[in-house]
Parts: sequence; structure tokens; C-alpha cells
Amino acid sequence: MKRYFYRGLRFRMTLLFSIVFIVINLVFGRLIFHYFKNGYVENYNKYLYTRAQTILDKTEINPDIIALPDSGESIRVFYHNNQRQPVLVFQSPGIISHLQVPDHSVLIDSLGQYGVYLKKENYDGRPVELLLTVSDYSLKHKINQFTLLMVALTGVSLLASAVSAYFASGWLIRPIRSIAMQASEINTERLGQRIQITETHDELEQLAKTINEMIGRIEDEQQTRNHFFAAASHELRTPLANLRAQTELELGNRNSRADQDLLGSQLAEISRLQSIVEQFLLISEFSQNGLLLIKSKIDISDQLFKVFARNNHQAQMRNIVYDMQFSESIASFEMEVDAEKMEMVWQNLLQNALKYMPQGATLLCSIEQVNDNLVISFQNPILQKQVNVAVLGTPFTKGRSITSGSGLGIWLCKEILEAHGGMLKLESQAYRFSATVYLKSPTGKEEKP
Repeated sequence: MKRYFYRGLRFRMTLLFSIVFIVINLVFGRLIFHYFKNGYVENYNKYLYTRAQTILDKTEINPDIIALPDSGESIRVFYHNNQRQPVLVFQSPGIISHLQVPDHSVLIDSLGQYGVYLKKENYDGRPVELLLTVSDYSLKHKINQFTLLMVALTGVSLLASAVSAYFASGWLIRPIRSIAMQASEINTERLGQRIQITETHDELEQLAKTINEMIGRIEDEQQTRNHFFAAASHELRTPLANLRAQTELELGNRNSRADQDLLGSQLAEISRLQSIVEQFLLISEFSQNGLLLIKSKIDISDQLFKVFARNNHQAQMRNIVYDMQFSESIASFEMEVDAEKMEMVWQNLLQNALKYMPQGATLLCSIEQVNDNLVISFQNPILQKQVNVAVLGTPFTKGRSITSGSGLGIWLCKEILEAHGGMLKLESQAYRFSATVYLKSPTGKEEKP
């Protein structure tokens, strides 16, 4: 199963926390920014008012006494005569000459200048008016610096919160990952295992207990199923054996071609049912106690001849010819194996070949010695150009043509051979199918003279 980081619970928790933090940070950051900005501008305005008031207090008209501004400051000193016309007393050179004078005391922000306009009444009743301006660069520069600082702090805090949320979410979901990892290790062969429960008195403890209870129910159901398979298979073995014996007896007594074909077909179906029953018994044994091997010395070639002879009538009905090739370089065909289970392997492989090869074809069975392995190969033509051999060893796999069976036979063959230290290799190409068995040979290869 593919895992995408952006679909994980950890990423979602980090993203959700980051979004919430961004919203809260933007709201409160904006409020804090405006609070400090307004406070700074207010203090700056107070400074200008105080500075303007100081200059204005030192300025007199008639006689004219003008308090000179500091560096960077520009002033305009004037008054209005009786005709309400402005009379300029002093004015600094520069942009201040282009500024309009307001009608009342107010702050001015125009033409890159920031300043204040004040006036006071003189002793002779003529108000002295003062326009004090400075460049707005300093004020705007400070505000821009503060803005950049707030943006930087917001970015850093967002990154820090995202990293913290990522590691915090990892810590929070660590128990979930532990539960998932333990659950992934439990399969039909390990239903006795349980997920370790930590008494946290929270949802995680409840989750672990629920999974353990579910595993327990599955284990009980599997045991019930295995007992049913075992009981049903044992009950079916005897009737099937009787049917087989009677059918074989009748087959030997009938001379009619039609009767022989009918009884031969029935005998093939009985063989198939017996094979299925034996498979169910083996699955039941395998599920409960593992694969128990009772080994003895047997001759593999004799066992193969026996299995091929048992299925000879089915092959004749489909005009299938056996071609059995045993290498002369093999010193001995005797091996320490479980005779009953190994015979099931040959029966399943032969039945698989007979079932899916076309009529009138040739089935090749060969045995040869390759290094320390005794190699038994079943090769036959098929109706498909190529089949997916990867799914053939999966139980209860259904498909078309060669894969239309349940998959139990091939799966059991693999399990039995692996229990013997061997292996089964399946190949398919160019309308041919081969099943090759590798078994460790205790005798080795006989050297030719």
C-alpha cells in the first residue's frame, strides 16, 4: 500500500494546527502591530508639538525674534494683518514653501514632509503662527522596520509552531503506529498474538482492547471452521473411498465404450473430490498445529508412476499422452520425505496439468539431478499464451482458464515442499506451462565413466 505524506494523520494535525495558529497570529499580530504603531506615531507627534511649542515660545514679532530650527527642521513664521492677509516673517528654504497652511492647529503629512501647525496670541493682539516640518523618512522608516520585524517574527513563529506541531503530533500518534505495527504482524498463523495494552485510560487503550477482542473472535471462528473442515473431511473420506472402489470394480466389468466413458468420468470426479477432501484435512492440520511431517524413505519414481497410473483413465478420455523421462545419471530416487503429503504434491501438479492442457497434447514429466537437487518437472501446453503465475500460489484465487481453480492445490504444494526444504517454481510462456519441483537429494550425482 502506497503511503502519501500529505494524507497522513501527522501531516493533517500539523496543517490544522498551523492554520489555526496563522489565523490567531494574524488577528493578534495585527492588533499588536497597530497598537505599537499608533503608540510610536503618537509619541512622535507629541515630540513635534513640544518642539514646535518651544520654538513658538521663543519667537517674537515687533521686534522680530526668531528661534532658529535644529538640523533637519524647517519652519515658517508668519502672522495675519488686519486685512487677514498672511505676512511672512521667516521661512526656511526648501519644500516647506510649497505647503498649504491649515486653518487650525493640526498635523501635516504632505510632499514628503511631516509637521505641525501652531499659533499663539501676541501682546498686541496679532497671533504668531508657526509651521514646523521635518522629513517623513525617519517616521516611515521606523514604521517599515517595525512592519518587517512583525512579518519576520510571524514567519519564525509559524515555522516554530509547525515544527513543534509536527513533532508533537508524532509523539501523539506514536501509540497508534505501535498498535498498527503490532496488528500488521498478526495473521492467520499468529492469531494467538495480541496487541500490548498500556493502561492509559483513554481512547488508545479502548482501541487496543477492541482490536484484541476482534482478533479473539476471528480466532474462535477460524477454530470452528477448522474443526468443521476436519470433521466433514473425515466423514467424507470413507464414502468417497467406497464410491471409488465400486466405480473401479464396475469399470473393469463393463465392456461398452459408453459405460466405460461414463464410469471413467465419474471416477475422475471422485478422484477430484478425494483430492479436495485431503486438501481440507491438510489445511485444517496446518492451521491448528502447523505442517507435521512423518518422514520415511520412499522412491520418488515409484510414487510418480503410481500417481500417473491412477489418473491414466482421465488422460485417455482426453487423448493426452504421457512422456516420462528419467535421467540415467541419477544414482537413486530414494528420499526422506512424508510419503502421503509428497504424493499429494504429485497428484495436484498432475491434475493441474490434465485439467488445463488441450486435448490430444503431450504431458512431459522429467526427473534429473542438478547439483544437489533432484528436479522433477511437469511441462504441458496450455490454451493461453501466458498466465500470471504470481497468483497461482494464493489460496482461493479465482480467474479464467488456468487460474479458474481455488488456488489451494498449488498453495499446498508450495507449503509441503518448503516444509521439506524444497521449492516449487512456476513458469509460463509461449503457450506452455511448467511446474518444477526442487528437492534436496542426499545421494548427489553419479559420475559417468
